Amino acid sequence: MNFELQIVLQQLLLPAVCSVIGCFILTRTDPGEERNDNEPIRGIVFQTLLGAFLCAIGMVCSDLWQRGIIAKPAEWLYWQASYQWQWMVWMIPGSMVIMALSRSLVAIPIHYAALAGFVTATLAICVLFVCLNQGTVWDDKKVKWLPWMAASCIAIMWNIASLNSIAKSGGSRWVSLTVLGQLGCVAAVTFQSYASLGEWALAGIGVAAGASLVGVIAGSKAKLHFGWPLSTVVVPLGIMAVACLSVSSFFQSRPLPIGVIGSVLFLPTLVGFVDFVFGRTANPWFRVFLATSVCCLVLGGVFYFAKLWQSEW
Repeated sequence: MNFELQIVLQQLLLPAVCSVIGCFILTRTDPGEERNDNEPIRGIVFQTLLGAFLCAIGMVCSDLWQRGIIAKPAEWLYWQASYQWQWMVWMIPGSMVIMALSRSLVAIPIHYAALAGFVTATLAICVLFVCLNQGTVWDDKKVKWLPWMAASCIAIMWNIASLNSIAKSGGSRWVSLTVLGQLGCVAAVTFQSYASLGEWALAGIGVAAGASLVGVIAGSKAKLHFGWPLSTVVVPLGIMAVACLSVSSFFQSRPLPIGVIGSVLFLPTLVGFVDFVFGRTANPWFRVFLATSVCCLVLGGVFYFAKLWQSEW
């Protein structure tokens, strides 16, 4: 098996297949618009946990397959992280399960909406702290570490708020595409400096692609923040996108312009702003066109400057 095909199977296809199945199960837990937000949602615990677990297991198995130990359970206990960012292999899938547990245990939607914001912030801080805190290895970069930590936390919360705003305003069917676009831009950035991190971003792209496909086909309704069922999976992917971009900055010999990096970092916020200004009262397909255009412009900027600076090397 050649290397390119192996990457496609391990990092894209396996997570995507698991995501399609898991996200389809999650869409079965949509309570619908007619339900009162103060009424508990019954009978969603098993489906919510199973759907999130399938998406999570797809990401974990992707890493185990890449390491060559997916068929060797005895070696799973000896899994090691060469860099702190590799703990995302467990932390992002774990975040999906935690979000699912929160949604299952807090059955009243309006109460879950309040809790989910706190859970998201906590997960974001934990993931960023673990991934960026490389200890003595990065002692010479501590001046850079704190600003990235602060900027990343702000970006995650603004991005998630924007995703929720899009979903609440009738865009829950396509909102996952925004995170897919951000992960695509992040992969384009990370592959310029650190291939292993870029390959991990591909696993996120696989899950996001599965979520986007199911979201477009099945659809869902959201009246509250985190009220769309796929938020259980998409929110951790939003955290992953920012964390990967933040980590990549420590491996770049020559970083991209701050405007390009900022656009990738805050891409869902940028999409949400453009959608709010130009798309809220428009046809749903026009809103999708606007979101796609913004993502493509940012991705084009990444490729342009990356190619420009490569030619200077």
